[in-house]
Amino acid sequence: MKNHTIYVSRINGNQIILPNNPNLTNKDLKRIFHKNHMDDKIANTDTYQKELFKTIYISLHASSKCNMNCKYCFMQDRPDVNITIDEAKRFIDFIISEFPKAEKFIVDPTGSGEPLLRMQFIHELAKYCHLKSDEICKEVLPMLVTNGTLLTKENVDKLQSAGYIFGISIDGYQKTHDANRLNKKQEGTYKQIISNVKNIKHREYLGVAVTLTNDKIDLVKAFKTLSKYFTTISIKPVRSFDHSVEGINEDNIEEIKHQYTRLYKYILQKTLNGKLDSLGVLLNGDDYFGKFIQRVILNHKVSTRCDAGLGRFSLTPNKKIIACPGSVSIKEMELGTLDTGLNQEKTNHFWSIQLERKHCQDCEARYVCGGECMVVSYYKDKKLDSVDEVMCELKKHLFELAVKLKFELIFQNEELFNAVYEGCQRKADRFQEDKELSATLKKLSGQYTFMELKKIKDENIEHYLRIKEESCENS
Repeated sequence: MKNHTIYVSRINGNQIILPNNPNLTNKDLKRIFHKNHMDDKIANTDTYQKELFKTIYISLHASSKCNMNCKYCFMQDRPDVNITIDEAKRFIDFIISEFPKAEKFIVDPTGSGEPLLRMQFIHELAKYCHLKSDEICKEVLPMLVTNGTLLTKENVDKLQSAGYIFGISIDGYQKTHDANRLNKKQEGTYKQIISNVKNIKHREYLGVAVTLTNDKIDLVKAFKTLSKYFTTISIKPVRSFDHSVEGINEDNIEEIKHQYTRLYKYILQKTLNGKLDSLGVLLNGDDYFGKFIQRVILNHKVSTRCDAGLGRFSLTPNKKIIACPGSVSIKEMELGTLDTGLNQEKTNHFWSIQLERKHCQDCEARYVCGGECMVVSYYKDKKLDSVDEVMCELKKHLFELAVKLKFELIFQNEELFNAVYEGCQRKADRFQEDKELSATLKKLSGQYTFMELKKIKDENIEHYLRIKEESCENS
């Protein structure tokens, strides 16, 4: 890049950029690499430890029903049974008690159906999350994803007044969306959902979830289209049991990589022009590429691909505890029941699977990627620890693009890079305890509940700072 070469360590994923110099010997390079920590080993914990997970995800299959018939849905069978609010409360209490040192809890009732089919449940769940937040003085945040067809003005008002952060599933633009996301009449749903979105007045925290399938998609077009309505875009490859709706495969991998390269160039140019919102849209949520960018920018390392069955637990309608919502029909990913609790041996087994990653040992993207999703592995060949070579090719490509983005920003505008770095750090901080808020709350000795003080800080920072100053003076 620009008469320089970027070197990446296979040992720890660190990167360094050096000017192309034909006089540099291997001995010189080795000395430079050592000085810049390119040979530092990553210390991994062999045994599972709860304390490693600061944010705990509590997933509830609130509704077993859905008013859509998406071709790639992982829910093959829909039993006519639902979680009761009392069971949901028991599960939340149980998981919180299992992780007393966690800093934040996210409760997601999306599960395997359409959550808005149970609005009363959704409303009562939010109230309980707020009660738990006040009880443990930590945030218990309700968050969900909806298919968007039921987002009437009344339902939107209920969700926003209850404090939900919510996203909507839309697969890019009309052609790609309507190819798979159909209603019961086998009709496309794009126009209906976009119409509902346009009627939402407060879209400051509204996100969109895009599922990437084998349908040809123009990612830049999808990004531009969705940016008109959403402040957060999260694009993820499909996890489908139905191989007639394949995701990334040998036939389309080059096209997918090309589309991501185009998206990278678009985001880079926008950022260099001072429009950081475009990059922020990817970094705000749970975007696949956005995660790579954030980890590369901050030089954060991950040993495990995700927290399924480790810091994320899901309750099914028949009261089984499974590793994540996508594993609802996978026997091997069951962890226990609401009555019996967690099977520690299974949790340790998941930790071993994610940590060993035999196929990942010599991969330069290992500590940014973390390995393959266990659900994807299972759908591929009925194993939890297999590897999908095509997905590995994509992830290496995304890693390379993230590294290029980092050094392009450093080279062309270091001030911009610093701004991006700070934005990435703020995103990371959102998933940790707000220690300043906790300290202020403690000094106030019961004058405010956790949720009251948090609301003041979120909505009126000047008022919060006055309260904080007064609390310091009184203490």
